[in-house]
Amino acid sequence: MRRSFALLWVSQAASALGTSISSLAYPLLVLDLTGSPVQAGLVGGVQAAAALLLKVPGGILADRRPPRALMIAADAVRAAVVGALAVLVLTGAATLPLILAAVALEVAFGTVFGPAEFSLVRSVVPAGERALAVGRMQSRTQLAGLLGPVVGGALYGLSPALPFAADALSYLVSLALVLGVQPPLRTAPAAGERLAGGWRWLRSDPLLLPAGLWVAGLTAVFGAVGLAILVLARERGATPAELGVLFAISTLGGLVGALLTPAIQRRWRPGTVFRAAAVLDTAATLALLPLVSPYAIGVAGAVAFLLAPAVSASLFGALSERCPDHLVGRAQSTLSLVVGAPAPLAPVAIGAAIAASSAPIAIAACAGAFAVLALAAFALPAFRAPGPASHRG
Repeated sequence: MRRSFALLWVSQAASALGTSISSLAYPLLVLDLTGSPVQAGLVGGVQAAAALLLKVPGGILADRRPPRALMIAADAVRAAVVGALAVLVLTGAATLPLILAAVALEVAFGTVFGPAEFSLVRSVVPAGERALAVGRMQSRTQLAGLLGPVVGGALYGLSPALPFAADALSYLVSLALVLGVQPPLRTAPAAGERLAGGWRWLRSDPLLLPAGLWVAGLTAVFGAVGLAILVLARERGATPAELGVLFAISTLGGLVGALLTPAIQRRWRPGTVFRAAAVLDTAATLALLPLVSPYAIGVAGAVAFLLAPAVSASLFGALSERCPDHLVGRAQSTLSLVVGAPAPLAPVAIGAAIAASSAPIAIAACAGAFAVLALAAFALPAFRAPGPASHRG
């Protein structure tokens, strides 16, 4: 079981690295092709909209089919899609519709991969360690996010096609490693249980739905401020390589937070994590306003990202502990849907706000949104209730 978990950790670290490399390249490519922050914001909007529409169908599929097979198929298709985009960029044939189509397809198969992976990780980890396993999985994303922007910025500077080629290769590496995972035998749910919905179960839990709605707001604001930082840094003279370093510095805060997450989960209840994160995000976003150096901007971003892994791990760790086996795919995808529901509007809205005013004004608005979330985190009764045992260690 530990070998299977290690293979999953390494395989998805490789995949996350490729995704992190291309995530910087997508908006940069659109900005270079169109010169429009609004159209650059469409990349994030399409990503979020595709996820919003397809998360629940992906979760249903993960509950109906072997998760390992779904993960392998999703990696193969995503490698083909992003590889084809790399060829289009290299030959000068890439257009905005083709870029957005590639984004949508990559996300679509990711919505199948996500709940399948969640289910498979849960099945290879002992029940008492599931919440902490979710926390440990956060470190791989943060490590990839630390290295990815640096590599992506450097590769983009050499050739805009290279980040997408690297992303395609990462999916192939992930696929090869997942082939080595030996999943336990899967017990089919009873006939009467097949119709039980993840949404109905989620509503019955006193913490998860309020927390999911709150994290949805936090996630949307993070998506907005990320694009605002990108535009702000470009306006103030940052090169693609400096942008890569900027986002790498920001992600270093998330990596440190991911390494601390298991200890945070043992000591803090979810509500405590949410309150601390919102207060810290408000202060860090306000600190961006006077900064000019891309490296200083990156340091402020690192502070903002410090507790982001703990927020996600607290939410989905509680889900992993509480959810019945036959609903895990649907419950995970439904909660992910709740968290991602406002996200399609955030990048487009912040792009429009930047075009109508300026990046600093947009960043100030994001700080105000974080402050509102901080007030809500102190006011919501669900956040004051005791969390699962792993949160109270």
